[in-house]
Amino acid sequence: MALLTGSLARRLLPTVAVCLWLDAPTVAQQPGALEANVKAVFLYNFSRYVSWPPKVAGEPRPAELRICVTARDAFFSLLKSTVQGEDIDGRPLQPVALDGLDDAKTCQILYVGDVQTLDAKAWLDAVRGHQVLTVADGPLNDETVIAFVREDNRIRFDINRASANRRGINISSKLLRLARQVKDR
Repeated sequence: MALLTGSLARRLLPTVAVCLWLDAPTVAQQPGALEANVKAVFLYNFSRYVSWPPKVAGEPRPAELRICVTARDAFFSLLKSTVQGEDIDGRPLQPVALDGLDDAKTCQILYVGDVQTLDAKAWLDAVRGHQVLTVADGPLNDETVIAFVREDNRIRFDINRASANRRGINISSKLLRLARQVKDR
């Protein structure tokens, strides 16, 4: 699956993303590349259906919306090309490859990969209590807001609304309806 670029991509990306959300097959010839593409588009679309209200009345919102990953790797390059030139409500999307745990607190979205690794647990601990939408691969836990899961050769996602509420993050009902499962406790 080749990535679209330019203005055509910006016009088609929402439509392509909805199609991927509803039926995102992983093709046997290139499961890793296609899965990475699907996840990058999901991360972009999560930013469209989640809001981060200020914790304190009158607090200014960040000028940009930071989508962070834990490594500067092929997935980060793919994420950069997916969100390049995009914005949400006038706020440019900024893909970030984190250098250290403290930097994670400045993210609005943090993708940690496999939730069961020690690295992922350290990243999730670093943002505990902060308004960070945590996204991981694998089963939901108390620190993960959204989890990517494989189901019938498709990439789907589950949402932990209780975790989002603890973090002060609002998730649109549109996104909740697309989730495979929503956990409220």
